[in-house]
Amino acid sequence: MKIIKFNKNFYNQFQTKIEKRNSFSSKSIQKDVNKIIYDVKKNGDKSLIRYAAKFDKVAISKKDLILDLSKKTQSNVEPQIFNSFKKAIKNISSFHKKQLPKNIVFKNNGATLKSVWKPIDSVGLYVPGGKAFYPSSLIMNAVPAIIAGVRRIVCITPPTEFINPYFIRLIKELGIKETYFVGGAQAISALTFGTQTIKPVNKIFGPGNAYVAEAKKQLYGKVGIDLLAGPSEIIVVANNNNNPDWVASDLIAQAEHDENAQSILITDNKNFATKVINSITKIKKDLSKKKIIEKSLKNNGIIVVVDNIDIAADIINFVAPEHLHIHILDNKKLLSYINNAGGIFLGEYSVEAFGDYIVGTNHVLPTSGAAKFSSGLGVLDFMKRSSVVEMNKKSFSALSEDTQKMSGLEGLDGHKLSVKIRQKK
Repeated sequence: MKIIKFNKNFYNQFQTKIEKRNSFSSKSIQKDVNKIIYDVKKNGDKSLIRYAAKFDKVAISKKDLILDLSKKTQSNVEPQIFNSFKKAIKNISSFHKKQLPKNIVFKNNGATLKSVWKPIDSVGLYVPGGKAFYPSSLIMNAVPAIIAGVRRIVCITPPTEFINPYFIRLIKELGIKETYFVGGAQAISALTFGTQTIKPVNKIFGPGNAYVAEAKKQLYGKVGIDLLAGPSEIIVVANNNNNPDWVASDLIAQAEHDENAQSILITDNKNFATKVINSITKIKKDLSKKKIIEKSLKNNGIIVVVDNIDIAADIINFVAPEHLHIHILDNKKLLSYINNAGGIFLGEYSVEAFGDYIVGTNHVLPTSGAAKFSSGLGVLDFMKRSSVVEMNKKSFSALSEDTQKMSGLEGLDGHKLSVKIRQKK
């Protein structure tokens, strides 16, 4: 990990280091995705079958596009592990139910104004397959959709010879009725425009590779999307009073996601920074993703040494990290200055992995600085708000003249007329 001392030139150096990892879609990916999108729009199921053979190396027919869960066995599911997922579903459901919004009714001068929340009619949940399949991501997307009351929840996953048994059990446990065997940009296009087999949805959720992200980006506006997810990231704040092994494990946990993941430590003690580096060397030796961890920390890992730990707040707000773990004892004081962060974990025992899996919050969080203007996934993402206006003669009379003056100033005579014509009556 690279150690940077905080000084007057810090932010320029830091920005360069951060931007180095941000993976923007290449022109070739943009071009390829554009072709796939319009191929699916034009040719429907035929293109999905062709892309399954080309990209996924799996031969499927039209009937295979629908995943028939009734024919799949779950003999490889460990009951104790599955019970952990059931506990996660319970905790996530309990927390997310608290997010359900209330409708508002406001009366003024005889006018009744309402703000009414309704669920989105249909959503598509993209679930990566193969080695990248994470059952926890399926739960994190499906549970808030269910709580919001979405009537049609569609799950879509890349075709493969081996279907993860936990995926099958969780689909059944969550009560999802529609599941399709399609992956990549073609899946996003199919969910947007529909095919002979797949009906379109109103909004698409879920992580994916660069092609999936690019397809979501190109199709936004024709369909709603959750967010444009980048590589995972964490900032850990710790000092000499904290356990270097624990801090090292938190940095490692984020680094193992991806070679482009970023782990940042902010501390006010250079000796502690050295201890953490030594702990990383010791801990990573026996981990299965050692090589990914090493590349991630070598290319993107940063330790920032500050003179005063309070400076950490400015750095955190500048980065707007996906995850923030504050180890220091006076974490509440630092938290009061934090405005930009996705998921925040306070205290040495608040391990970020709990947020990823079971504590009840959602692990779908804004990355690459998007926490400056967006939030983690929640029930509201699966809902929409309508305003309702009901006027009577009293409220009409009270607001007519003002409305005519304002619309007249803007040159919208039709607006003005629509009010004036009722006054004549």
